[in-house]
Amino acid sequence: MPYKIIMKKFLLVITVILSAFSAFAQDSAVKQDTTKVAPAPKKKGPTEAELEQRKKMDKMYAKYSRDHITLDLLGTNWNYNPNGAGFGNGVEGAGMRTKWFSRGIQLAFNWDFRIKGSRVSIAPGISYSCSNIYSRSTQSRTDTGGTVFNPIRVYGTDTTAKINKVVLQYVNIPLEIRIRSNIDKFGNCFKGVIGIVGGVRVDEHTKFKIKQADDTNVYIVRRDPDYNLFRLAPMARFGYSFFNVTASYDVINVFQPGKGPKANAFALGISFTAL
Repeated sequence: MPYKIIMKKFLLVITVILSAFSAFAQDSAVKQDTTKVAPAPKKKGPTEAELEQRKKMDKMYAKYSRDHITLDLLGTNWNYNPNGAGFGNGVEGAGMRTKWFSRGIQLAFNWDFRIKGSRVSIAPGISYSCSNIYSRSTQSRTDTGGTVFNPIRVYGTDTTAKINKVVLQYVNIPLEIRIRSNIDKFGNCFKGVIGIVGGVRVDEHTKFKIKQADDTNVYIVRRDPDYNLFRLAPMARFGYSFFNVTASYDVINVFQPGKGPKANAFALGISFTAL
């Protein structure tokens, strides 16, 4: 058989094989692509019941007071050892004795941001607080021990020394977590609040009054450097409608370390909310 005829037949066979292989490969690719394509899973959204509950909560929350304004009338005092360092130094009866009627006030403005779909809200704000600590003691400073307290000395029969007081004023940043119950038939609800208050002292002074015969003298001493500049206090408030009870306890000592006696301020009182 001539060489040219053999080559033509060989090329024809190769062409047929390549065409068949190409067709098979294309068919396999098409089949492979069709098997891989699948619809993307749908994202799971809230159920109809959940959406209905959210609408119900939104409608209820619109009727709540946001409690933007809070007024606290407080009984204030210090937690301390009356015979400890700076308060008598272990001498029984020589230390500070704060009075039960020490009192204070706080006025706060809070924003109220509700957590979506719930009855819980977060409320940052700003406040001013003032506490008055009354005692039968006088405040003085030493070079080694810082601020100390001693009993008011005894004067003559014609002289009367009034109870001394320490006044501390702060600008605060409160942060609250609030939760409310369902509104009752009167349009009110029970409220619970927990939070924390951080503050910067803006004023400190002592006030001492002496009355001698017909003369009355008032002595005010300001800016004792031994008092701590900052305060930090966990707080709680619980109540119904606009009336609440509130409490707080300062975890930072009233005085700077090594510059005064150990004492922590606390407060307990009633609170009124509005708007």
